[in-house]
Amino acid sequence: MKKSETEKRLIVLNSANKIAHLLSKAQSVEETIEDLMAEFLEIVQAQEGSIQLLRPSSKNSQRTLIRKADETDSLLKNRLDDLMTGWTVRHEKTLLSDNILEFFNLGKNAEKFAAIGSILAAPLVVKSEIIGVVNLVRSAPSENFGTDDEEILAALSEEISEFIEEAQLREQLFSENERLKQELAGRFDEHGIIGKSTALKEVFTLLDHVAPTDGRVMIHGESGTGKELIAKYIHNAGLRKGKAFIAVDCGALPTNLLESELFGYKRGAFTGANADRRGLFEAANGGTLFLDEIANTSLETQAKLLRVLQENEIRPLGSNQSLKIDVRIIVASSRNLKDQMEAGEFREDLYYRLNVVPIPLPPLRERNEDIPLLASYFVKSLAAKHNKKVTGIHADAIKIMEKYRWPGNVRELENVMERAVIMSGLNDNLLLPTHFPDELSRSGNSPRMPDIPNSGDLTGILEAYEKRILLKVLESNKWNKTAAARALNISERVMRYKIQQLGIESPAK
Repeated sequence: MKKSETEKRLIVLNSANKIAHLLSKAQSVEETIEDLMAEFLEIVQAQEGSIQLLRPSSKNSQRTLIRKADETDSLLKNRLDDLMTGWTVRHEKTLLSDNILEFFNLGKNAEKFAAIGSILAAPLVVKSEIIGVVNLVRSAPSENFGTDDEEILAALSEEISEFIEEAQLREQLFSENERLKQELAGRFDEHGIIGKSTALKEVFTLLDHVAPTDGRVMIHGESGTGKELIAKYIHNAGLRKGKAFIAVDCGALPTNLLESELFGYKRGAFTGANADRRGLFEAANGGTLFLDEIANTSLETQAKLLRVLQENEIRPLGSNQSLKIDVRIIVASSRNLKDQMEAGEFREDLYYRLNVVPIPLPPLRERNEDIPLLASYFVKSLAAKHNKKVTGIHADAIKIMEKYRWPGNVRELENVMERAVIMSGLNDNLLLPTHFPDELSRSGNSPRMPDIPNSGDLTGILEAYEKRILLKVLESNKWNKTAAARALNISERVMRYKIQQLGIESPAK
């Protein structure tokens, strides 16, 4: 039976008064939170719940204060707890769902959460800042949470948020663990990548969907954008957490050596093979194998990779027997694999096998608002590394960094920040523009790209835009196709394919 607004308000006020009394008589953090959690569970008749508080002035680390249930029979697993908190913080509203499998796209995790019938979460907000989240669950076949429960929990959370802040429970809690003061990457939202830009939030949304599954992922982005970091997050937040994560740079090894590394070999398979050797696929069995710069593999190696995906088995070099494997494959490339495919340099069947969930990583120049955050983080860690007193960056230096295009992305930013820290004086507290390389201030910088029209046929716009870029690079390299391809980080074969596709003609000599 649905409660009236008066009934709901009375419930909230009675509980708020009780909680205020508990907080005023608090003898310890743990005792108070225990009582607080018990009140939340009672008010909405939940089987289990947690309160996660965010570190003051940061949404990058959090701590579960209390989780009401025996660990052996817990419904609110760590992963679900963090997903609920992450979703609530990111969307800044209450969460109510009767089907968590679809809501979080948990896929093969279905069995782990089969006992959960309904979930409910509400943010704890003080002065427009979320300081924590209350997470509650009901087991099946209990009655699901309803809108009454949602409204009561939201109202009660609003009432008691300031009591929590005033009682300084957050600061007491986090001061118990000094390590958390250095921790920037939380378990639930930032995914180990520092930033709050819209472009990065879109990546977070994709990760929320793909990480709990076992689907294949293709990460693409420029060099230095953090592709391996994303791959590690997907592994650690997924079904294979705790198992092996092995990364290999496909561009760093010649074809024959890459294949022996991937598939292993038997003694006598080739000159120098004096003993059997286990390959990386076998070493990663049960876990994840990350193939970086997969565009650099030969067509022959690609054919062998396709067989692995189709048959879930490998054949070591020199062996006539196949080995069954269970490995999640994540690939990455800084090149446009679709262009490589159309130019005949990457197998079409392999491309579509791998490209189940594409994750594009934005370059740093498209995450301009993240530059101060990243720079500040690097200053802190690098100052400690080099025994410097630097604690911040002058506003003028920040402006210079925000104007620079960062072709090397986050990796380049880290290198520049390390140089600036090293160049700072023994007593300098702030990094000044003079501590940074001259090319940063001169580069305001790279040639301006052509304007993009606001309307028109998308394919035609993209082709015209691409044609102008290729023409500019070809002209700057005196129509040397090899040099132009190198400047654009593509192969000469792709360059020639594009020239033909776009009808680009070299000037008459």
